[in-house]
Amino acid sequence: NRQTSAMAPSIAKQNLLDSLEDPLGFNAATQERTQLVTGLTMENPTPMAGSTESFQPFAVGTWRIVYAPHIDTGGKLLTFGKGGFSPVLYDLKPDGIMVSHARYNNIPFFGSGWLSVSGTYSSEDEDTTCRVDFDKAWIRRIDDEADDKTPYSALEAVPESLEKSIIQSLGKFFFIDSVSVFPVSYLDNDT
Repeated sequence: NRQTSAMAPSIAKQNLLDSLEDPLGFNAATQERTQLVTGLTMENPTPMAGSTESFQPFAVGTWRIVYAPHIDTGGKLLTFGKGGFSPVLYDLKPDGIMVSHARYNNIPFFGSGWLSVSGTYSSEDEDTTCRVDFDKAWIRRIDDEADDKTPYSALEAVPESLEKSIIQSLGKFFFIDSVSVFPVSYLDNDT
């Protein structure tokens, strides 16, 4: 969610925004919110929302993810219901480069910190489908006493270690093409 317009949101969009517990944080998946997202997609104001021509004017910048049921479910599974991911940030560059940072909490053996990935974003079909191709992964563990609680900006900023190599290898293993392609069902200038 990125606010860039003074226009009033549609009723469907306002209903979804009103359902969020935290408009700037990551919100738990609920049946009500999922139904509101479905209603919102029926009002999609952008034809060919997955085309570069449609998304490029709005894409560049840092986006804070407020609702993604698959990320919510994954976070609960990884933490056995005792943590999750928040915030989840996507930083999209004008040249098609993308960096994602997800703050994780209470993951067994990893504790809390940032899981980060980078790669590219683009249109798959210049119509309704986009793709992300991540090729780098890294983490930054954060404890309560840490002075710097920000993620590493890039893989190259992470100090050399066995952990860095392992995380990068695991990331490459889990970057699966079938989950890199997704439909764009709604696009406006600030969502």
